[in-house]
Amino acid sequence: MSYKIMLVDGEPANLRLLEGMFKRDYEIITASSGGEALKLLSQHDVALIITDQRLPGMTGIELLKRTVVFRPHMVRIILTGHTDVSALVEAINCGHVYKYVIKPWSNDDLRVTVERAIEHYETNRARNELEQANMRLATRLQEMTCGVVRTIADALDARDEHLYGHARRVSGYACAIGRRMGLSVEALEHLALAGLLHDIGKIGTPDSILLKPAALNDEERAMVELHSERGARILAGVPELEEVTTAVRHHHEHFDGSGYPHRLAGSKIPILSRIILVADAYDAMTNPRPYREALSHNVATQTLKCCAGTRFDPEVVQAFCGLEALGPIRQAISEGTFNGRLSSRRLVEKIDEVPFPVLVAEVECEPSLALAVLRNANTTFPDLQTASIPVACEFLGDTALRLIIHVSDSGERNAERDESLLEHSLRSGVAARLLAEKTGIMDPAEAYTLGLLHDVGNDLLALLFPEEMEVVGRLRGDPRMDREVSAFGVDHAQVGQWILESCGIPRHLSEAVQTHHDALRNNAPIASLLHLADSIAETDAPQRVASLDPLVSDTLARLNFSRADLSSIHSATLEFVADKLAVASVPAGRPWWSVK
Repeated sequence: MSYKIMLVDGEPANLRLLEGMFKRDYEIITASSGGEALKLLSQHDVALIITDQRLPGMTGIELLKRTVVFRPHMVRIILTGHTDVSALVEAINCGHVYKYVIKPWSNDDLRVTVERAIEHYETNRARNELEQANMRLATRLQEMTCGVVRTIADALDARDEHLYGHARRVSGYACAIGRRMGLSVEALEHLALAGLLHDIGKIGTPDSILLKPAALNDEERAMVELHSERGARILAGVPELEEVTTAVRHHHEHFDGSGYPHRLAGSKIPILSRIILVADAYDAMTNPRPYREALSHNVATQTLKCCAGTRFDPEVVQAFCGLEALGPIRQAISEGTFNGRLSSRRLVEKIDEVPFPVLVAEVECEPSLALAVLRNANTTFPDLQTASIPVACEFLGDTALRLIIHVSDSGERNAERDESLLEHSLRSGVAARLLAEKTGIMDPAEAYTLGLLHDVGNDLLALLFPEEMEVVGRLRGDPRMDREVSAFGVDHAQVGQWILESCGIPRHLSEAVQTHHDALRNNAPIASLLHLADSIAETDAPQRVASLDPLVSDTLARLNFSRADLSSIHSATLEFVADKLAVASVPAGRPWWSVK
C-alpha cells in the first residue's frame, strides 16, 4: 500500500533533501508554509506529516494543532532546532505530536522514525475502523430495539386503546420517581422502557376478565397474575432488554413478600420493579375502571402512604409524594376554573350585537374559550360527548353561548401569554383539519379541535409554574419532555389529555393529544395526523416543510400522504391563519378558516 507523506518546510533545500529520502517508498506532497499545507491537507488523505517548527505565518506546532479536527488519524512529526520547549511539551501531551526530531537529524534515525510512524498510523486506522464498526453495530441494535418497542406498543394499542395511555403515564411517573431517587442515566432508560412495556403480558388476558365490571374470582385473578411472566417471556428474546425484562417480571412483587410471581420481598425485588409498582398503582387509582370511578390525587397518595412498608417500598412512595406539582395540576383540571386565564386577548366587542355564526367563529380561534364551550356543552348534555366546536355551540344555543363568552371575556387575563402560541394553535388546527379532509382518517371538525387544543397542557403548566416553564420553553423534543416529567411528574401532552377528558371530549381523541409526540412508539392514525399538523405549524418557510425530520417521513408513509400534499397543506394553512389574524371579524355564516 502506498502512503502519502506531507513535508512542510520554509527552506527549499530541506524539502528537496527530505523528498529525496522518502520518494522511493512513499507518495510525497510538499508545502513551504502552514497555509499551503492546510490547503493541500483539505484535498489529500495524508498518513504522516513532517513539519519544521519555524514556518512562514505560523509555527509547526500551530499547524499540527489545526490539523487535528479534520485529519484526526494522521501521524505528526515535528523537526525542531530552536523551539519553545513548553509549547512542544504541551503539544506532545495533548496528542498533537507523535515524535519530535532535533535538527540536524540523522537520516537513518529519521527513516526508522517514519517507518514506526506509518505503523502507528495503521494501528490508529484499524482501531478507528473497529470503533466505527462497533458504532454502526450499536446503532443497528438500538434501531432494532426501538423497532421491537414500537411493535409492542402497537400491539398494546391494538389490544386496548386505553392500555397504551396507561403504559405511557406509568413510564413517566416511574422516570420522575427514578430521578428523585438518583438513578443512573442507564437505569432511567431501562425504567422508561419497562414502564412502557410492563403490561405487555396482558395481550394474552381475555377481555372478559380485563374489563369485568366486578371483583374477580380466584380463577380469574390467577389468570391475570400470569401477565407479568408472560410479558417477561415476550421480551426475553431481545438481548438489549435484559434489565427491562427483569423489571417487567417482578413489577407486582410486594415489599412484604405477598406479591407475585415469586413472592420476593424488600431489597430482593429489583428497584425498577418497586418503582413501577408505585407508578402503576397511582395511575390505576386515578383513572376510572369498569367497576369504579377514578380516585382523586389526594386519596390516591394517601393510599400509597398507608400501604408503604407492606405493598410498597417506603422510599419509593416518599419519592413519588415528592412530586408536588401533580396535586395542583390535577386540582386545576378538576375545578375547571383556569380556562379564561389561559387567554391573553379580549375576543369580541359588543357581544349582544354580533351574529351567532360570528360568535361560533370566534370560539373556534381561541383555545381557552373553546375549552369552556366544550366543557359546558358536554356537561349540560352528558350524551353529547362531542369534540366539534360548532356542534357544541349549536347544542348550547345563542343565549348560553353569549353568557359563556361574556364570563370568559370578563375574567382574569394572562398578560404574559405569548401571542405566537395562539398563532401556532391556529396553524395546528387548520393543518389538522386539512389533513383530515385529505386523508379521511377522522371528522375534520374534530381534527381542527385537536389541533387547536393540542398544547393546552403547556398553557396550564406555564400558568401554574411560570419560572420552571420559562426554562422548559427553551428546549425542544425529547429533552423538553424529559425535563417536564422530571419537574412535574408528567409532560404537557399528558396534561393536555387530562384537560380534554375533563371537557368531555371522547377518550380516543384526547389520547391522540397525549401521544402525538410519541411518533417513534405509537402508530395510531389520529396521533400521527396530529403530529404531522404540529410539524406543519412549526415550519414557517414553504421550502422547508418538504425537508422536515425523519419522523415526518414515517408519518407520511403511514398516512399514505406525499410531500407535495404536505407542501400544499402548509401553504394553505399559512394563508388561512394570516387572513384570520388580519381581520377582526368575518361575514356572518362563514367559518373563519374558509376566508381567503
